[in-house]
Amino acid sequence: MESQIKVLPQNKIISCKVGESLLEVLAKSGFFIPAFCGGQGNCGKYKVKIIEGKIKGATVDRDGYVLSCKAIINGNLTVLLNEEQGSGLDFFNYEQIVSLEDGLGIALDLGTTTLAACLVDLKSGKILSKTSSLNPQAAYGADVLTRIKACTEGKLTILHSLIIEETNEIIDKLSCNKQISTLVVCANTTMLHIFANENPKTIGSYPFTPVFKDAREYFGRDLNINAKKVRLLPSASAYIGSDITAGITALNLNNLDGVNLLIDVGTNGEIVLTKKGEVFATSTAAGPAFEGACIECGIGGVEGAISKVIIKDNNIQFSVIGNIEPQGICGSGLIDLISLLLSEGLIDESGTFDECANSPLISNLKGDKFYLTDDIYLSQKDVRQYQLAKAAICAGIEALLIECNIDKSEVENAYIAGGLGYYMNVENAFKTEVLPNWLKGKTRTVGNSGLAGAVYCMLSDKKFDEIVKIAKNTKIIELSFSKIFQELYVENMMFKSN
Repeated sequence: MESQIKVLPQNKIISCKVGESLLEVLAKSGFFIPAFCGGQGNCGKYKVKIIEGKIKGATVDRDGYVLSCKAIINGNLTVLLNEEQGSGLDFFNYEQIVSLEDGLGIALDLGTTTLAACLVDLKSGKILSKTSSLNPQAAYGADVLTRIKACTEGKLTILHSLIIEETNEIIDKLSCNKQISTLVVCANTTMLHIFANENPKTIGSYPFTPVFKDAREYFGRDLNINAKKVRLLPSASAYIGSDITAGITALNLNNLDGVNLLIDVGTNGEIVLTKKGEVFATSTAAGPAFEGACIECGIGGVEGAISKVIIKDNNIQFSVIGNIEPQGICGSGLIDLISLLLSEGLIDESGTFDECANSPLISNLKGDKFYLTDDIYLSQKDVRQYQLAKAAICAGIEALLIECNIDKSEVENAYIAGGLGYYMNVENAFKTEVLPNWLKGKTRTVGNSGLAGAVYCMLSDKKFDEIVKIAKNTKIIELSFSKIFQELYVENMMFKSN
């Protein structure tokens, strides 16, 4: 039996069948639905408001909201969605280079959560415009493992179609109906597979073997992309994708003297170490805490996200992206809040809330929750998730050094890449040990180094040859079964005195 759903505020009508999942129908229709648990009903994140009509399988709360993953369509519906705007990081350091090719090109960083892109004049090398958007695949999970699981369950075609449609929207927005000669894409290895319509299922289980790692080139029509040709940049392994190899290329890390680190603080926590031309890399499963996925009131870096938190005049104050009513807290705000609570003694070294702390903010602590507003809080469970994430990052950095027989004192520079790395307060990142304290004075943020690398590889054959060499020669340090990593992971779980 056919039904229709009217979606507000977009005022769009979509057709569906009785018995289908509301989440699935909305996701397939291109709406951004951040169901971080992959539609299992565990995260409690994405609710829609039922304006008119009835659903089965889930309880509508007193305000009219229902978990979309549990709601089964039972006839015509009118629903209201919370609008979220994209925040893919499009800032990067770039030294303009020229090419011999005429035309326009687009570099795209295809992230698990967000997409960032820029339009480039191929002859002059000038960046003409930039844009970003949210990854519509979010309805199928917050991280690569849940996306891989969705693909193994027969949803590859849907995930592929969603990202192709979103990419074409970005191309149309940037190009203003002008012909695009080349689209160059960097991404983690799983996202590259889905983009190419290849099932990434072998990445999700040992021995973690991708279908492809090498660079790939297509005619745009082969992927239904609105560009003459498409180039996917090469990956180094199943969990060191072309966003990382492109970052190494952009920063010229493999040619720098001394010992240098590139750290992408995110769901996977990719870490690169270079020494005398050699490149070593590893990835740690930090989990999606920094993306807001497993934090009860967490959201991505979108409008409505609390992005900065301070104490002033004995009161807690915060900044909200878009200067609107707060909807949740994103990664940078989470780092600030944890740091503040540690300073105030409201969280002890074990990560436990201290109800006897001598702090003017003690009234905000109610049971196992610290309240920023009447509705937005940090729970004891959230603190534990944060500890797991920060322990994975620090343990990964230190384990990589040990595996490469390099002392901490030898590290000269640490480049912090990615959206969270750019927006976070680095001092608070040290205080909460997202970054190890021995890196103080050696770190600098570099923005979206992957996107910068994609631009360079589009404009320069020399840079493209360089990234191919980097991807091929990078030595992967596997920490999944490392006893050293496990010991460091447990050791870094606590909050140490700074």
